[in-house]
Amino acid sequence: MNFRKLLFAKVNIPVTGRNTLRNVAAVFLGLSSYGMFGQVQKLDSRFETLLKNKDKLSKGVEIKEMARPEMQLDQHLVVTSKGAQTMYSCIIYTKSPDRLKSEGILVQSVLPTFATALVGIDDIQKLTQLPYVTSVMAPTFDVLHNDVSRAQSGASLLQDGAFNNTSYVGTGVLVGVYDTGIDWKHPDFRGATDQTKSRIYSIWDQTLTPQGAETSPAGFSTGVEYTRAQIEDELDGTPTNFVRETDTNGHGTHVSGTAAGNGSAFADKRHKGFAPGADIVFVKGGNGSFPTTNTINALTYFKNVATALNKPIVVNMSIGGQGSAHDGTASNEVAVNDFIASGPGRVVVISAGNDYGGNIHRTVDIAPNAAQTYAFTVGSNTSAAAIFSFVMYANDDSPVTAKLTTPDGQQYIQNISTNTTHSILGGGLTATMYNYWGTDNNKRYVQLIVSRPTGSTTNAQGNYTLEITNNGAQQINTHGWLYSQGVATALTGGNNEYIVGSPGNASSAITVASYMGRASWYTAAGGYYTLTPQESISAFSSQGPRVDGFQKPEIAGSGQNVISARSSNSAPDATDIISGTTYYVKNQGTSMSSPGIAGAVALLLQANPNLTAAAVKSRLTLNARKDGATGNIPNARWGFGKLDIYKAVTDELNCVKSNFEIVTYDEPYIIANTESNTFFENTALAVRYTPTLTGKLGGFSFLTGTSTIPSDMAVDIQIRKVDANGNPGDIIATKTVSSWVNDIQRFTWNYVNVSDLNVQTVTGKDFYIVINGLSGRIAMKTEAIVVNNRSKTSTDGTSWTPRTFDLKMRATVYENVAEVKVLATANQTKLSPVATGYNYFVNNCQLISRVEKEAASTVTGNVTSKVWVDNAQPNYVSRRFEVNPENNATTTTGKVTLYFKQAEFDAYNLTNTVKLPTSSTDNANKANLIIEKYSGTSVANTGTVASYGSAASTITPNVADIVWNDTYQYWEVSFQTTGFGGYFVKTNSNTLGVNDTKGNDGINIYPNPAKSVVNVNLGKVSKAVVTIHDISGKLIRNVDITSTSNKINVSDLVKGTYVFTITLDNNTKIVKKVIKE
Repeated sequence: MNFRKLLFAKVNIPVTGRNTLRNVAAVFLGLSSYGMFGQVQKLDSRFETLLKNKDKLSKGVEIKEMARPEMQLDQHLVVTSKGAQTMYSCIIYTKSPDRLKSEGILVQSVLPTFATALVGIDDIQKLTQLPYVTSVMAPTFDVLHNDVSRAQSGASLLQDGAFNNTSYVGTGVLVGVYDTGIDWKHPDFRGATDQTKSRIYSIWDQTLTPQGAETSPAGFSTGVEYTRAQIEDELDGTPTNFVRETDTNGHGTHVSGTAAGNGSAFADKRHKGFAPGADIVFVKGGNGSFPTTNTINALTYFKNVATALNKPIVVNMSIGGQGSAHDGTASNEVAVNDFIASGPGRVVVISAGNDYGGNIHRTVDIAPNAAQTYAFTVGSNTSAAAIFSFVMYANDDSPVTAKLTTPDGQQYIQNISTNTTHSILGGGLTATMYNYWGTDNNKRYVQLIVSRPTGSTTNAQGNYTLEITNNGAQQINTHGWLYSQGVATALTGGNNEYIVGSPGNASSAITVASYMGRASWYTAAGGYYTLTPQESISAFSSQGPRVDGFQKPEIAGSGQNVISARSSNSAPDATDIISGTTYYVKNQGTSMSSPGIAGAVALLLQANPNLTAAAVKSRLTLNARKDGATGNIPNARWGFGKLDIYKAVTDELNCVKSNFEIVTYDEPYIIANTESNTFFENTALAVRYTPTLTGKLGGFSFLTGTSTIPSDMAVDIQIRKVDANGNPGDIIATKTVSSWVNDIQRFTWNYVNVSDLNVQTVTGKDFYIVINGLSGRIAMKTEAIVVNNRSKTSTDGTSWTPRTFDLKMRATVYENVAEVKVLATANQTKLSPVATGYNYFVNNCQLISRVEKEAASTVTGNVTSKVWVDNAQPNYVSRRFEVNPENNATTTTGKVTLYFKQAEFDAYNLTNTVKLPTSSTDNANKANLIIEKYSGTSVANTGTVASYGSAASTITPNVADIVWNDTYQYWEVSFQTTGFGGYFVKTNSNTLGVNDTKGNDGINIYPNPAKSVVNVNLGKVSKAVVTIHDISGKLIRNVDITSTSNKINVSDLVKGTYVFTITLDNNTKIVKKVIKE
């Protein structure tokens, strides 16, 4: 880190659809003379100014130089053996940090190459004389960078216990938050069932000075620590007013709610965070700007707490600044890496920043003995104290000369290893320039800070140029960042690359980008929306990578228009306060996406508390979601993609990772103002879904409009079958929303958990979800950009009308038995009881078969399923099965599904004339497939035909039940059976191929397959009778044809295979098989 600059860590709160929030917090540096230690500053210039004015300080005289913004120091009133005195936070660079304590230095945190400390004026002077101290620097300052988020990432499924019959809520995990404070009285941070209990383990307010019985944490000399017992003493109904910590900014409370709030302010907990079962450890580092020393000390505190409790911890830091080298070497980034390396179960998640679109970066190559220029255009301003700040880093330590040209044409030179404060524009402004090696990375940097002295009204407007001359023998590559703007400033040729803020460039950290999760929200003032395309990258989300090419950010989370806890001590805009409550507020930025990832990490640490940070990062990145918005990943905006914590947790715990999908037919990446607000009176709304996954229905999301309902009503969410006409049919399950007014949010996405309904899904098998609004008025968002013809409405619940728009209703489907995607590769046996619905038999993480118990099925109790893949039987597919119930195996009924790889069909086809399907699209040969069933069990468990003592019976599956599963890349063959046993698949040697005929090859039928009409070419024959049977032998119809009237209408036939028998006038019969599509 370059310690000449003061980065005000920004709370990442970027652009909205209504206004733009500029990051005016700046990085400021000390101005004045310098001490030298080689080409690295021995002493921060701010401290030099203090030493020069030591006498004035002792007399309480104001030092005007210290009033400039860039001269800010982090100071504390500390009681020592010498009494109460003003002390300053600093970072002491030394290879022997432990020796500092013996010198009487008040050390706070110790890292391998530096220590943080509190120092008085005398201590500063002493440190400059210690030979083992390289540099003493004042801190830089960083600035500040849910239901929708949880649903989009799969966290809702984990919280609802959909996986492993376990509710993953962060139980046993600590969530550490470093931010502006926390409203510890907020219901979200109290016990869900007992609001006198606090979920906060401790709070360290670094901004307070202890008074009365207050104390600092053990090992630290600043701030006040509050324990859970002290917090609960305030919540028990008789508060003592002992806890003074507040969050006047509101950022820290909002962040904490996203990470770990339990949503208790609403009965349905709609706005709970990702880890509502975790304990919270909070460090307040500032009200909007954060000294790096506070950040480093906070990480030490988090480590101490986690060690004392022997619990895993994930720390969220939604802060950052642009004034570093962007190479991961800043002091707070080193501290992040050190914290993570201290043991397993320690993870840090950091916001990437909100600076995209500002064009604050530029890179310039400078040849030896040549010069290149960075140019700035400053807008008109006569009052701002901070004008702009810029820093440039080279790729090595080559010597350079810097020359500043101001709008009045004056020039100022800065040679190597110097810093100077220049009076510019006739004394109206100051320009401080630094030309040193960076203390953190030993690379050349030049820094320029333009500011206004107190009382000046000089207009800062104009063009400024900073010319850099390379005095070295090699070409240098330089990167420059316009890291602070108190006045609107444009960097000529600027771009948006390499702008992930510090400490987000720490190598071991998980750095988070933001995408638009929620486009609209509703307040007392009405509905609002932003114009970023939905589910696309947020316009403000900072782009990586690091300057050395290291991937940053790693992952993206929902960070735009996030609804979370509101601090009662803050004053948000009325348009951000969520309607119907004073407890929740809307906010946005990578500050909001980062805590979502942190809370998700807590779920992963609940699953495995011993995961290292590297393993956590790997789980998240390898399982991140790619879609049309992310493009090819990894990349510099999205990292590895969108968070998928459901897959990450199942990847950690399961032998086969489980997927989930949000089945969507409305357009996902559109701007909110392209949608329509549609009102429905006494209407049921339905969408037909085709899942690609086999598993269960987990959740249902829908986007409401702004209308109020004339009278409150209960509304049923119905899951329905598809009837013969393609409309919503029989109800499978129902979830009732008791009050549409109170339980449903207006003008935003709503998520309803339906995982408890136990609705099973199968790849490619359609179902409907219906919002039964027949009792009143409902407003929904619709869009008609690309109509998918999936939406229908009904005014009676029976007759349905297709609509020319898409309802924004989405279904979440998850793989509850992830092993369905892996067919057995070795002989397997599994005994399991059967229940109503689909029963999957898996063993050793591999799928064997499925038994479906339907309403009419009589199969009960335990069932043993076996599969053999060795000792292939001649004239049979090599994969053989045996399914036998314990009860009434020869007479009981049920539906069985057998699974096959295409390669197994291909191997069979090599030695058989009549073929099984030759590819996933070969529908014609499905009708050739038959199953031989042998009652009983295989003798010696060999799975051969000869091992069964019974005669074979033949099962001919319906062609519609022979299905290629494109998701899992295998065939599913399903059939009803009366009596179970061994099953062997082959082809019927008497089955006719599509082109096979008997008796006359001159007779042809075309097209085949057919959709609506088939033509019968009679050749030289003048007339014939065509008899049509279905595959089961049922007569469909007889049709008389002639050579001139030879078309047969088959549009009314259902899809399947039919046998056409053509009887000529001489009684010759020709048989053809026809596929109806």
